[in-house]
Amino acid sequence: MIRLLLFTAALWATAAAVLTDWTAVQRVVNIPWDLEATPLQIKTDSTLSSGEQIYVWMYDKDSSYIADVGVKFSSPMQYGIGYCINYIDLPVQPPVEVDKIWTITKTDTALIITCNNVEVVNYLFANNSRSDCVTTWGGDVVEHIKFLYSGDTASDFYRATPECPAFSVEGSTQESWTASPIGTTVTIECVATHSLVGSATLTCQQDLSWSNDVPQCIGKYNAFETYVFA
Repeated sequence: MIRLLLFTAALWATAAAVLTDWTAVQRVVNIPWDLEATPLQIKTDSTLSSGEQIYVWMYDKDSSYIADVGVKFSSPMQYGIGYCINYIDLPVQPPVEVDKIWTITKTDTALIITCNNVEVVNYLFANNSRSDCVTTWGGDVVEHIKFLYSGDTASDFYRATPECPAFSVEGSTQESWTASPIGTTVTIECVATHSLVGSATLTCQQDLSWSNDVPQCIGKYNAFETYVFA
């Protein structure tokens, strides 16, 4: 019984840790958010055909309005990007689960939306015939976001995309790896003068840890001395 209680407590602790990184959405609140550096995740439980929508306004470093992004729970579901495209059907319809986690990622050239790890939009600004699409969205521009009071009826919680920590391996061909989202697998290769000690592949797990210890690249001429005479 004691073991069962301890196991149950551990499960609750794990669940709590997963939930506490979410922040409840407050409408019309200016939120500092560098979207190019930090993808935005939004949790919803809206149903298809409900007419509810995700509606997020973007602002620059001076808190001046840039444009907006919206996802509408119609049937089929639709999306819109201010100054680029009015609401049209998502190129890929999202999974059927009611509980959804949306991830909005912006690069200098594109806006990408995923839902429960399924990519539903990958919109290249340069593909739009409107010149103000590229000039509005291109580059590193978004520094603040705001969930609209009158327009956003679907967003319940938000957070930064959870990531495993960055790391570096001296003597490897890449040297360093940035923080990576869950499910990412990276491969470590050593330069010709070094040998790999440890696993060559690491995968970012649900608990935000890498699946193996970060390996080392040991100089071939030092490896014998290090591991035989140490």
